[in-house]
Amino acid sequence: MACLNGYNYDMRPVWLISWILTYPLFRLLTGVKTVGRIPKKGPLIIASNHKSFLDPPLIGYTAFREVLFLAKPDLFAHSRFFAWLIRTYNAVRISGTEGLRTAVKLLKQGKVIVIYPEGTRLKTEGMLPFNPGMSYLAITYDIPVVPVYITNSNKSVMSLLLRMTTLRIRYGRPIRPSGYKKTKDDFERFAVRIREEVMNLQ
Repeated sequence: MACLNGYNYDMRPVWLISWILTYPLFRLLTGVKTVGRIPKKGPLIIASNHKSFLDPPLIGYTAFREVLFLAKPDLFAHSRFFAWLIRTYNAVRISGTEGLRTAVKLLKQGKVIVIYPEGTRLKTEGMLPFNPGMSYLAITYDIPVVPVYITNSNKSVMSLLLRMTTLRIRYGRPIRPSGYKKTKDDFERFAVRIREEVMNLQ
């Protein structure tokens, strides 16, 4: 456990050291603006829109806690180096019921997991419907969900470097699944609610 600027950073050494060494450079190059923070302790699900490859490192840099990313199996097939890199920085291969058990295990350990409920990147404006898998985890295990909206991560790197566009990430307040039952209808209703909360952060 390390403490910087009054904030507790519950991170593995490799995550903490990498964060300390590269966060200032990332912020300098991208000019990212951050609004809000997540709770310092306890299990959480971060539910975010997904526009580009910048989204995972952006959340990793600005959450101020070590987070884990639920990732599709095909993401690990690009190259051996890429697979090693994303595993090192907490991409967790999720597939079928085994993947679900992995997510549950992490949450029971008090971890923060990042889910992109749209299920894929959407480079255009707007958002796809949210997959109720996120709702299943939240409702079944009473895990708060933090809605997140990322703006302009799909713009060109040059436009970010030249400050032609502003990269922004906004964290909403944690939402507990109180009052929702473990039913298909409520899983879908909670997914719709979280999607609305994410959209309201624009």
